[in-house]
Amino acid sequence: MGVNDSMGFTLVELMIVVMVLGILAALAIPAFQSYVKKAKSVEGEIALDEIKKLEEHYYADNLEYSSSLPDIGFIPSAPLKYYTITIELNGAGPPPFLYQVTATANLDNDPDLDAWVLTVDTNMSPTLQHGCIHGGVGTVHFDCTD
Repeated sequence: MGVNDSMGFTLVELMIVVMVLGILAALAIPAFQSYVKKAKSVEGEIALDEIKKLEEHYYADNLEYSSSLPDIGFIPSAPLKYYTITIELNGAGPPPFLYQVTATANLDNDPDLDAWVLTVDTNMSPTLQHGCIHGGVGTVHFDCTD
């Protein structure tokens, strides 16, 4: 090494490092946000599964279903952080149902609401579907990806 040799980085080398870090961040951030949304959506699935079990127990005791979460004993160990739950009884369908439980949340801060819908039809067959509510108003659409 000579007397005039520098031990630092050139501006070009630093710019290349910054550019590579920017590309990595551009690829990683959307993937990370997708994983966070999936993790949040588990809360809705778990709540609906618990409500289904509680509705079955309530029916065994009372020979009817309830649209009241406290009446069926739904008291989550920790308050629901993302989802709001509603229950509708005896709907016309399709298909006609005994009860339908809907969990809605805005998991990604866009105008659309994410929704999980548990439907128990008149044959006692449960169906769990994911959909969205466009603009946060109206009914759940199952043909969308939010």
